Amino acid sequence: MEIKENKFRILQLTDTHFGNLPEADDDIRTYKLLEKIIVDTKPDLIIHTGDVMWSDGVKNADIVFTNVMKFIDQFDIPFALTFGNHDTEEIVSREDLRNIYEKNIRNKPKKSDVFLTGDRESYTINLEKDGELVTVLYMIDSGEFDRFGYGKYDWVLPEQVEWFREVSDKYKKNDGIKRNIIFQHIPLPEYRDVVDDLLDGYCAEEDKTISAPFINTGLFANMLLNGETWGIVVGHDHDNNFDAVKYGIHLSYANSSGYQTYGDLPKGGSIIEINLDPYEITKTNVTYSDI
Repeated sequence: MEIKENKFRILQLTDTHFGNLPEADDDIRTYKLLEKIIVDTKPDLIIHTGDVMWSDGVKNADIVFTNVMKFIDQFDIPFALTFGNHDTEEIVSREDLRNIYEKNIRNKPKKSDVFLTGDRESYTINLEKDGELVTVLYMIDSGEFDRFGYGKYDWVLPEQVEWFREVSDKYKKNDGIKRNIIFQHIPLPEYRDVVDDLLDGYCAEEDKTISAPFINTGLFANMLLNGETWGIVVGHDHDNNFDAVKYGIHLSYANSSGYQTYGDLPKGGSIIEINLDPYEITKTNVTYSDI
C-alpha cells in the first residue's frame, strides 16, 4: 500500500462478536458503532484482529460473517483481518471465512509473504512511500483453544515463529528504526509481565488477567532479536485496552469493539498512526459511550 502523505492511519477493530440472525439489539449497536468510528476517524486501512463473530451455536455463521464483510465493504477502505478463537468453533472453517472475505471485500490490501499452516494464515501488508518500503504489518493467526490441556488458549505455532524470523530478517534495514507491527488475536505470555507498568489504558480484566497461552514458542524473543519491530497489538481480553513496553517493544491491546459480549470498558477501536517525518508510531483508543 502506498502512503500518500507523511502519515498513515490504521483503525484496529477487534472482538465484535456478532451472533445469531436476526441481529440482536447489541449487534445493531455494534454496527452503529463501527459506522461512527470509521466515519469519524477516516482511516487509510482497517484491520480486524478476530472474534468477528460467535460461531458456537450460531446456525448461519457463514451468513453472519458475510453480512459483516458486506457492511465493512460499503466504506471502500482497504480492509484486512485475522481470526480469533471464536470465529470457527462450529460449522465454518477458516478457509470458508477467507473465501467469504475474498468474495465480498473489494478493497483488499495486497497480501505478501503468505504462509498457511493448519488452516492458519500469516501474511504481511507492506506500506511504501514513493516506491520505498517503509513499514511491514505482520498478520498472524494465533489460533483457537489449547488442544493439549496445558492452558485454555492456543499459541503461535513454532512454524509461524520461524516464518516471522525469516520474513523479518528479509526486510531488515539495519537503521535502528522500529517500524514494523504485528497484529494477532491472542496475547503473548510476555503480556503478563507488564500489567503493573502501563503507559496508557487499562488492565481491567478481573485480577488483571491476561488470557495468554502457557506455552511460549518464542515470538517475542524473535521480535526482540530482529530489532525493527515496534510492537504487537492484540484483542481477546475485552477489558484490557492498554499499551505497555517490555525491553523496548510495545505490548498493546486494541479496544474491544462489540456489544454482544462481556466488557465494562467503553466500546470502540484503536488508532495506530505511522508518521514519517520524523518516524514515529503512536496508538490511541477511540471509544464511545452514547451508541
